Amino acid sequence: MGFFDFLNRQGEQGPAGTFQRLPGGAQTSTRFVQQLLEVPKPDRNRAWSDQFLAHLADAAFYTRYPSVVLGADRPYFALHSTGAEPDFPTHVIHHMKDDFLLERGLGVVINPSGQEADWALSYGDILNFHLHGAFYPAPAGAVPGLGLAPGDRLPPPARHALRVFLQGLGVAAPRVQLAAWDHAGPGSLELVFDFSPQAFKDLDAFRAAMNSLAWFLPRNYSYSVAGNQARKAGAFELL
Repeated sequence: MGFFDFLNRQGEQGPAGTFQRLPGGAQTSTRFVQQLLEVPKPDRNRAWSDQFLAHLADAAFYTRYPSVVLGADRPYFALHSTGAEPDFPTHVIHHMKDDFLLERGLGVVINPSGQEADWALSYGDILNFHLHGAFYPAPAGAVPGLGLAPGDRLPPPARHALRVFLQGLGVAAPRVQLAAWDHAGPGSLELVFDFSPQAFKDLDAFRAAMNSLAWFLPRNYSYSVAGNQARKAGAFELL
């Protein structure tokens, strides 16, 4: 399975593993992740995924040149579990998200090699971890805790990443309306964008933009484009 196929399949449905703070911090997590990555890919099951995700955020990784790679047309910061000198600087996702991932609109890919990779996290997965301490949303049937207000579910760095993306496609001043119903599970959000297909060079470009928006959002977020009546009645805010 190629890297691009891997990313697309991950986008269909992510495992339900959650982040757990572990005794021993990065050293414990790093050792555990390295052991898990030694398991052959055909033998990696749901239990493997849950354990991997539980340790991933605190594990230390290395980077190489180039540090940013493209997968499924979106940018990922590439992390490697081996292959660097012992004193080479390491990176930990738990810190990277605030240092630059969220602001620069980057996902994370683990051990990319040619068309293969061990794992990939979209920007939306990183955002979900930032908001809820888990890379993937809680199941729809889970009992919600204290909910975040709609605006807090799309914090400033995520707004910036979406704004830069849409402006790069020709939407000069993208606006959005947010509604938090928790209908798709705790912490879900519905976004209604105030732009039309006419803002793009053609219908194919509009469809590509709509498909790409999902990469920027947690997997239980939904989005749509406002119709004319909604624009007249709704209160939209700039991203």
